[in-house]
Amino acid sequence: MAVLASGCSTEDLLGEPVPESNPSDGPSEERCDSLLTNPTGESEIATATVLLADGSASSFVNVDQPESRQDWATMLSEKLPQNGNDLVVIGLFGGAVDWKSEKVTAGKSNDANRTRNDMNDTRECLVADLSDAISAPPPKPHTDVLRALADAADYVRDRSGPKTIYIATDGLSNTGCADLRAAAIGDPTAIPRIVESCGSELPRLDDSYTVQFLGIGYPADGWSDVIPSQRTWMRDLWSALCEETGANCVEPGSAAPGRTDAAGIAPEGDADVAMPAIILTPGDPTLINVPASVLFNIDEHSIAGDRTQEALREIVDFLNALDYTKIEIYGHTDSTGTPERNETLSELRAKAVADYLAGEGFTDITTEGYASTRPACEPEFANGKPDLLNMACNRRVEILVYT
Repeated sequence: MAVLASGCSTEDLLGEPVPESNPSDGPSEERCDSLLTNPTGESEIATATVLLADGSASSFVNVDQPESRQDWATMLSEKLPQNGNDLVVIGLFGGAVDWKSEKVTAGKSNDANRTRNDMNDTRECLVADLSDAISAPPPKPHTDVLRALADAADYVRDRSGPKTIYIATDGLSNTGCADLRAAAIGDPTAIPRIVESCGSELPRLDDSYTVQFLGIGYPADGWSDVIPSQRTWMRDLWSALCEETGANCVEPGSAAPGRTDAAGIAPEGDADVAMPAIILTPGDPTLINVPASVLFNIDEHSIAGDRTQEALREIVDFLNALDYTKIEIYGHTDSTGTPERNETLSELRAKAVADYLAGEGFTDITTEGYASTRPACEPEFANGKPDLLNMACNRRVEILVYT
């Protein structure tokens, strides 16, 4: 673990001058060592701040030959405390957290100018530490944001003063209870279900903790595109998970991270969290495959309002460009629930899409509900455990367009 700063003032007790830094190069190593020291049992720590950066593969523009990555360091540097005697802990995470440094900033001087210079240099020293912290891949692949939060909370749990945790991440967890690969991203009714399923993995915090997520919904270029409505959903999800811990939860930051060089870093490959999207398969008939989560809330058959309009407009525009002869619409479910309920739900969903298209002027439309009898992805259960990805694949509406 890297050195931490002590609670001593930057004024030398013997009256000797404090090492000066070169403004063009930033504070010297000697200067940083005078401002930042290891915490000890005697350290007078006013606050504890944890800065966590997501180092998983979706932070890199090109995983095979990385050229750039999300600049979490700059984003987190804006959250550095300026009180004096602050414990600052820096970590990098993927499937687990790699703690990089733990430092205590120097106390404030009686000289206002000196304090200002000390604080400016302290910030530059810590920014350098942040940059160093993400100059290597995390120790464990995948992305487990909730585990990072829990580990951060445990790291500073014994501190008596205010504790603040900042987590810079795209929020695309692909392991643990908050695995979003099979989630109905965009469906607000899915959020309380995810929160409930994560109950045993959520840390138990109190009002001495403040938590804020930064960069949610902004993976690096080349990963699944996250549209604004999906980004809003993701922020709502992480806010709900945070609130369930009992901490003071600050609304997730809405800014996108910049880019920084990633030459020489080799992250392990990782699973993409694919955003629900319409898939077109050309031919005669052309198949338009629409994930149920794009159009419907969980267990509902009514078109889900404003958030579906972009997808529906895409379907309408595509159909308007074809000289079609007939349209067949099939509803499908996964195998959970009773066969009777699934048959009814699949039929009503197919009819809801047909009614919408009829309202747009399309004719010669037939519908049918197949429930779970025609799965697109199998198996839904392996060794007695559900395969949530296959289940999500099977919840769909298929539109067959004959020309």
